[in-house]
Amino acid sequence: MADQELKVLLIEDNPGDAFLMKFYLGESTSPVFNVSHAETVGAALDLLAKNKFDLILSDMNLPDSFGVDTIKTILGKFPGNLVMVLTGLTDEEVGLETVRFGAQDFLVKGKFDGKVLISSVLFAFERFKLNKQIDTFTKQLDEENSRLDTVQRLLNVGYVEFDIKSNTVFRTDFSIKMNDLAADMRTSTLEDAIKNVENPDELTTIAKDIIAKGGTGSFNYKRGGKEFKMLFECHQGKICGIIQPL
Repeated sequence: MADQELKVLLIEDNPGDAFLMKFYLGESTSPVFNVSHAETVGAALDLLAKNKFDLILSDMNLPDSFGVDTIKTILGKFPGNLVMVLTGLTDEEVGLETVRFGAQDFLVKGKFDGKVLISSVLFAFERFKLNKQIDTFTKQLDEENSRLDTVQRLLNVGYVEFDIKSNTVFRTDFSIKMNDLAADMRTSTLEDAIKNVENPDELTTIAKDIIAKGGTGSFNYKRGGKEFKMLFECHQGKICGIIQPL
């Protein structure tokens, strides 16, 4: 955070509280807080339309908005912003409710000093950044899974992965569908994976041989009156393969 500047939008109609918040934030030198101030939600929305802020620090009860509606209005118009809420001594339950509607955290007026405010803001900021990174990674992973699913459907093959160390079998959704398995069979043990096929003893022997020797190969198995071929490669303690119907 050294030498970093964070842009803060303070939404507070009480002059004394606004002065105190600015004073507390002004005590920080690392990072430096650049504070813009609005006294109403309407004025805050105007500022948000023209500027990008790292943090919105908002009172809940304002001249043109009250309670949870304040957070709903702000995030409804400008989703994806980091918002911390300031509540009165009797509004702690409402503060918790705002978190459920998208606020990152809340602080009760009169129960914090400058150090607590700054540490709370920095913690919320880092947590918010981490959550954004997780969301981005999750979206990328979903996109990759969608591509993999498309390839499997076009080629009519399913992907299966055996983790030797943990004795776990992973299947893609298309592999589950191809083998007429239950949805909760995405992961299972090797024993559960082969117990419903018509030649389990043969598959167990083949699996042990694959584990011992490594390399690549193929084998056939039958399930539910259908025959399948698995092409596999043993790599770093895992057997990765594709299944295709015969």
